[in-house]
Amino acid sequence: MEDTHHRIVGFLWARTGKVLSFAMRRDGESIEVQGRYVLAVDDGNAYLAAGLAGLGILWLPHYMAEAHLARGELVPLFKGWRLDPMPLYVAFPPNRHVSARLRVFIDWVAELMAQHAPIAAQRGP
Repeated sequence: MEDTHHRIVGFLWARTGKVLSFAMRRDGESIEVQGRYVLAVDDGNAYLAAGLAGLGILWLPHYMAEAHLARGELVPLFKGWRLDPMPLYVAFPPNRHVSARLRVFIDWVAELMAQHAPIAAQRGP
């Protein structure tokens, strides 16, 4: 789907420094959304703020969009289409002993993500 009339807020992938492509899937069908990038950021809060400011289309995890959708600040597009899940990493220096404090932190983050950002396939339509 390519339409240069649609403005898109890009999200920079930290590993490559390139804008993340938006390949969406539904019932075995796949499309890649393209458009005119007006801004690209590498921070989730900045990304959301750009969308709320009306700078362009963006793709958000449900937990980030839910309150804004309820207030009418964002409008859902592409209903029924899904992006591939994005990985989340907890990074710490290599060869570092995983202390009890670090283990508790990692488990806490994993629990929060399981509660507030479950994998879309588990959430349902």
